[in-house]
Amino acid sequence: MPIMYTREKEKIMKYRVRFHLQRGQHYMHWQIRAWDGTVKYLDPQKYQIEMRGCTLINKKNAAKKVHAAGKKDVCGWVECDNFDILEKDSIPIDNLERLSYNPIVEPRWKREDDDGDFDWDDYDFDSLVTDGNRVHILEEVCHA
Repeated sequence: MPIMYTREKEKIMKYRVRFHLQRGQHYMHWQIRAWDGTVKYLDPQKYQIEMRGCTLINKKNAAKKVHAAGKKDVCGWVECDNFDILEKDSIPIDNLERLSYNPIVEPRWKREDDDGDFDWDDYDFDSLVTDGNRVHILEEVCHA
């Protein structure tokens, strides 16, 4: 994993990818935030994002507050080592399992075929891909 050194401490170079729901120019776009604070927005009707070295992040206390109040706040995202921006429909998602995150409904990450008994927060995936406003599992390796 690449590391960027600073005077204060070492900083791990990761990206945060989330679906942006704040009103404005980038409403309902994918937001990619780099370790250095730079931000890029992508229209999900035009692009897919293939992410590698992924972890599902959920700030549990914030998600519980969102769930209780029913008000939006940033509390979950995909953290990844790197990504590629692809044209829409470059990767077919027909047979891929979907992940979902909506803390108003459920304050944790869920899998499409999961009955809700398992907590997928902090779970690692080799690669994920976006399609529209959804995230799908592209590659998962069992680490048993």
